[in-house]
Amino acid sequence: MILPPPKRNRSMDDNILPIINIVFLLLIFFVLAGTITHSMPFDITLPASQQSEDRAVPADKVLAIAADGQLAFNGATVKPQALTYALANWPAEIPLQVRADSGLNARRLSAILLQLRAAGIAEVHLLSQHETP
Repeated sequence: MILPPPKRNRSMDDNILPIINIVFLLLIFFVLAGTITHSMPFDITLPASQQSEDRAVPADKVLAIAADGQLAFNGATVKPQALTYALANWPAEIPLQVRADSGLNARRLSAILLQLRAAGIAEVHLLSQHETP
């Protein structure tokens, strides 16, 4: 006579362990795959441009200028008087990327660019948003 194998009593722990493993693996994946960046302290609308260069620019290495003239660098607001101090360790061979709002007055932008030149920044790239014609 052939006897069936004895039935094993299954507990709830046997069903939860695979779910915990999957959630843990997903957590590790999203931590490694995610990008952590600084958010700007104010909103900026970039001016439109017909030409574009596809460059990946880290958001925390950009000087942001709002329409009212507020400045932000490394995700923190910077006063115009402290801009030279904030950029004191900027390497001379790397151009500074500037993200200026499209509503910014040209005189304010010119004054900030002169301040950057006085701080020793040799090259500045103004970022814009690509617009299809």
